[in-house]
Amino acid sequence: MSQDLVFLIHPDGSGQWSVMDRESHQRSDSGSFAADAVLAAVTDADVERTLVLLPAERIHASRIELPARSEAEARQAAPFMIEDELASSLDETEVVIGPRDDRGKRWIYAVDKTYAEAVMARLSEALIRPVHILPDAQALADPDAALSLVDRRGDVLFWYADNVGSDLASIGGAVPPGIFPHLAASLVQASGEGQVSVSPSLGLMGERFHNRAVGEADRLAAGLPDAMLRGLPALFGERWRSSFDWSDILRPLRTSAVLASGLLVGYCGLLLGEAFYFQHQADRFDDAAIAEYRFLNPQFTRATIPAEVDRLLRNELRDLGGGDSSIFLQLSAALTELVAEDERVRIDSLRYDQTRDELRVSALFTEFADFDALTSRAQQMGLELEDGGVRESETGLQGEFVVRAR
Repeated sequence: MSQDLVFLIHPDGSGQWSVMDRESHQRSDSGSFAADAVLAAVTDADVERTLVLLPAERIHASRIELPARSEAEARQAAPFMIEDELASSLDETEVVIGPRDDRGKRWIYAVDKTYAEAVMARLSEALIRPVHILPDAQALADPDAALSLVDRRGDVLFWYADNVGSDLASIGGAVPPGIFPHLAASLVQASGEGQVSVSPSLGLMGERFHNRAVGEADRLAAGLPDAMLRGLPALFGERWRSSFDWSDILRPLRTSAVLASGLLVGYCGLLLGEAFYFQHQADRFDDAAIAEYRFLNPQFTRATIPAEVDRLLRNELRDLGGGDSSIFLQLSAALTELVAEDERVRIDSLRYDQTRDELRVSALFTEFADFDALTSRAQQMGLELEDGGVRESETGLQGEFVVRAR
């Protein structure tokens, strides 16, 4: 049985929670909470996801196309695309984007940072991952209408369909009852020629109007498909979208972590002492190397440093046939050019194998397919890439490969 935990937050901060069966839309458990209540776990039911419905007047929702080449650029551009429509400054507003759909559009949510932090502080202990946040107007909207007008305890919620709202500054919101009569005509006009779904209590009639008795918000929210929810912005952060919570595992280990931290500090102290010792020894060896070089080359009398002595010795070795360092420089320059304009690949480290004349590279990829694209470009540049494997790590996809000249 698939069940959802649904939180409905009212404009005054109070709200209700319920456990809903996704298929039958039956409520198996429920409760309410006051405006200043901080919730603990509210249910022990087998819940697969949590839906948090925030008042529509608290979220500025848009659906637009962002001119960006990467996710990072899209996140940077989003606040400035909607800045003129916000009631508060960008410094006080949290702006979050959703993934790009097949039409190039993205959802953008903007919410007051203080409000979002307050909601998170109240609900965090009661949430069950994955968590999806959306405006109540979006859950209550008629999926078959170009515009939905819903009577919510006097306030009127409005929500436009995707194909209509993508051309508007805001796709939804809430209007106080005293202002709605003055805005009703403009709201309907913006919906084009599609059907308008209205609550019967609003008293709107006409050829395009369709009276719809709105069901309870938690029942409607439980019917929302996963694909639609995954396309919404992660307003509480991406970590809440994952069904795995590391904090539950790490919490019992806190005492052990404190003890381990103490041992780590002591160990670092030993390493620091060892580092001073080896630095002292290295200085001695450097001085000895300079003295030895001057003994073998009496004509060399000017002041020098160990690095220069090392370079002079390498030059003499190369003159004797001991290898060619230019191959390393050529491969390094070619690798730099190969990844210069690719934001999806970041070089982590590299090592030159002089015996094989090849670079061993460690890099971070965005997707598994990035290495194939990199290989294609390398072939065009006269390089050969040998795959050393890709694995998932905490920082992303960690890959190893070898670079050779063809």
